[in-house]
Amino acid sequence: MKVLLEISYLGDNYHGWQAQKNAPTVQKALQQQAEELLGGKCAVTGCSRTDAGVHARQFFCTLESSYLDRFPTEKLPAALNALLPPDIAAKSARKVDAEFHPRYSAKGKEYEYLIYNGSVRDPFFEGRAWMLPGRPIDVEKMQNEAKKLIGTQDFSSFCAAGGKIVDKTRTVYGCTVRREGDLIAVRISANGFLYNMVRIIAGTLYDCATGAKEDCAAILEGKNRKLAGRTAPAQGLYLNRVFYDERELPRG
Repeated sequence: MKVLLEISYLGDNYHGWQAQKNAPTVQKALQQQAEELLGGKCAVTGCSRTDAGVHARQFFCTLESSYLDRFPTEKLPAALNALLPPDIAAKSARKVDAEFHPRYSAKGKEYEYLIYNGSVRDPFFEGRAWMLPGRPIDVEKMQNEAKKLIGTQDFSSFCAAGGKIVDKTRTVYGCTVRREGDLIAVRISANGFLYNMVRIIAGTLYDCATGAKEDCAAILEGKNRKLAGRTAPAQGLYLNRVFYDERELPRG
């Protein structure tokens, strides 16, 4: 039996999603508690591999186990939440077909990157945003550059070294930058993302706003990571939504 579980988590205390032998991860924590609840082995597969410190407002994973039929699916989130640490929460659960894969069945994802830009430092955003208090940031310039990233393009310039994927063409459906009070929110939706792609885009847009970088179109054209800007810190990044129906993908 296979169940699709929707969860959310804060990444501060974890070395990303993917299970590791000598480090705490979200997958490991979830699997341990699922097996304790079900009383037997349970395979856990995620929709993405978030890095250390990255958060997820919406994340999907499948639980696969012969013990799942002993437990009502609709009661699974509440039962798991009684066992999970406070920085991981199960939100919903539903049965899926055996061939369903939470990563490969997804039509796209949306990430949000938060920059704190209040006049003074705010401790409530520590670990939740890129802290840049008191710095002048041209949000209009960031938005103008963000528009150039929309479309089907080669994003080699926005991929960190060490990635194993050869084809770096991705379709970005939407890329917006908006100020919301003391926060600047960079939101990007695409059919897929390269290694550190969103963090490099966020860092590059910031560099464009300060004049350190100039033209995202030229950066894309160059297909060279050295042309893009800095990699923004992990703590500002949120996996915001995962789409299994292409009609739900935000555009523009």
